[in-house]
Amino acid sequence: MSAGSAEAVGAAKLGVSDSVGCDTDNEVLATYLDLEEPRLVLDVRPASAFHQAHLVGSYHISPISELRSRYSYLPPRNVPFLVLADHAKYDESAEAFSSIPSARLIYLVPEELASDSTASGCIASHQRFFDSAQRLGLLRSSQSHQERIASQADGGRDDVPELLFRPSNAVRRTVASLEAQRSQQSSLNVLDMGCGAARDLAWILHGSRTRTSSCSWTGVGVDNWIAALNRAQLLMDDLFLSTSSQRNTHGSQSVPRCDKLLWAKCSDDGFLEPLVGTGKGKAVQTAADEPELWRLYHQLGVAPLLPSALTSNTEEAKFDLVLCVRFHPRALLPRLSQIVRAGGIVLLSHFVTLSEAQRIEASHANPEATIDYDSPPHPGRIQPGEIEDLVQIWNQAERAGHSWNIDADVLEPIEGGRIIRSVALRKVAASM
Repeated sequence: MSAGSAEAVGAAKLGVSDSVGCDTDNEVLATYLDLEEPRLVLDVRPASAFHQAHLVGSYHISPISELRSRYSYLPPRNVPFLVLADHAKYDESAEAFSSIPSARLIYLVPEELASDSTASGCIASHQRFFDSAQRLGLLRSSQSHQERIASQADGGRDDVPELLFRPSNAVRRTVASLEAQRSQQSSLNVLDMGCGAARDLAWILHGSRTRTSSCSWTGVGVDNWIAALNRAQLLMDDLFLSTSSQRNTHGSQSVPRCDKLLWAKCSDDGFLEPLVGTGKGKAVQTAADEPELWRLYHQLGVAPLLPSALTSNTEEAKFDLVLCVRFHPRALLPRLSQIVRAGGIVLLSHFVTLSEAQRIEASHANPEATIDYDSPPHPGRIQPGEIEDLVQIWNQAERAGHSWNIDADVLEPIEGGRIIRSVALRKVAASM
């Protein structure tokens, strides 16, 4: 969602005759209206043109060169989306989306050029397209992306940028469950272990700007791959979720907010080790090695996971949600219970070695899914009985008045059809 000057696009759904010279507004916007809800739009025109007129909820990336570092922002390959581009950038746009068949490309041109055609997209008059959008109540204008996002605080949520990607189904269900428990406005805190490019984390934080719940979120991401964290930081900056972007915009921090993206690894002996330096990084194992970094981990609420950790978090410093999605740090799992507050959830969603009973269950519930697969290897998957044993370990270590239970346990296919197991483990107080 960066600002700039040039643009990009993809494969078309309609020919020129379907998009130009139509008699009705619905026909002019047919490519957009035919998309399933929520309709996803990527606008790659220059920032000035975008803010003057755009479709409601559009996501903006410009210039087209910025897309190279943001391909992870795009929808799954089987989810169609609309791309709006200036015809002047036809070659650059067509190349950028040539390998993305789900992109539906419309090139906008001045009225006098609207009768021209292209081989890989449809052409529409800029004026006619947005005039039709206005009559259908779909036209928006803005001063900046900051303004679009800030408008949600005043109730103007309909033009907050719609993320093109989606979280895992398990994340969506778990967030809905946590938010439904909060009857009054409140702030929730999430830790995303193995966050990668942080799309799940971004969806939780940014999505709270438009979800009907009164909850807002702060969050922390952790990963051992610095390249993934760089992409995650770019996403947080683009969505004005990072602390630095919020200071620049508002002069102070606000929510939703990503407090930090941490470079760290999960050690074989069950600790979270901060990383410093270059390459794969050097592990920090004591406070004396990096005092300021160690202090930061304490401030962010992950101190109980550190090597030689002797302290426990206050209830206020704990998390409402800990995510381990497509990431299974087996040695660290016994410690995760220490950083979750009462009512909170640890979500384990990963590839699974199925028991015979689970194989039958998964086959009946998802007959088209892939039950047997080679990657990842079996030792790296959730094993039969492993989750149940983990709950027992947590309950043995839990202080009086609290316990852990399995709140949800789902076998479900992911993109490509492989079955995973998604388990939400909830910490409950005796009075709950």
